[in-house]
Amino acid sequence: MFLDYSENGKSIRADLVKPHPIGVTVSRKQGVSSFEIESAIYKDYQSGDLIGNKLKGGPCNLETISFTPHGNSTHTECLGHIATDRPYRVNELINDTFYSAELITVDTKVTDGQNALDFESINWDSINPKCLVIRSLPNGFVKTRTDYSGQNAPAILPKDMMKIVEAGIQHILIDLPSVDPEWDGGKLSSHHIFWNYPEKPRFNCSITEFCFISDEVKDGKYILKLNIAPFESDASPSSPVLYPLV
Repeated sequence: MFLDYSENGKSIRADLVKPHPIGVTVSRKQGVSSFEIESAIYKDYQSGDLIGNKLKGGPCNLETISFTPHGNSTHTECLGHIATDRPYRVNELINDTFYSAELITVDTKVTDGQNALDFESINWDSINPKCLVIRSLPNGFVKTRTDYSGQNAPAILPKDMMKIVEAGIQHILIDLPSVDPEWDGGKLSSHHIFWNYPEKPRFNCSITEFCFISDEVKDGKYILKLNIAPFESDASPSSPVLYPLV
């Protein structure tokens, strides 16, 4: 099955039967985490004599799950993550449709004591999709169960985020906890630059964090679907998928 996609007068075709999922699930055990956020909590639903567990005599299995999207899984966030003028919800701002995307792989460098992604080798004139998917090095499946709390995880420097915005990128996807350092005194500089907030907010733009892109998925151009879960919040769990072009 193929998807024909047109953008800025250019048509491309994606193969929908060869998906590359790049999301990390909310886990029952050790999953991804940062900001000292505890893992998701799963409990049997209970009300009076009703218990939502077949093994405990209940009529069916019912679970109550408590989790923090920003710290427990792949999630897509909108302007509401940093806005102060009013609440903004990811499902009202982000059109969850198909987008052109480019996957790049970048290494890490240290700048003023902070681990940062190194974009020096990137030719920004050749980057023109709506979505930029960033895979950081070193890469490995361990990223799906790493607690980044206090580990000085790499982030995107403000000057590099400015280049991303100038390249016309509307959606960023990254395999790290945040585009900003874990603790930066609440500045969240790269978030503010990306959304151009509060000067002239980019309402239709999103940031997706805690992805995992296998080494089997090669750098290059794709079609992307974010697959945002229907939660009314500044961020929601998502399950992004890349589709190869033909």
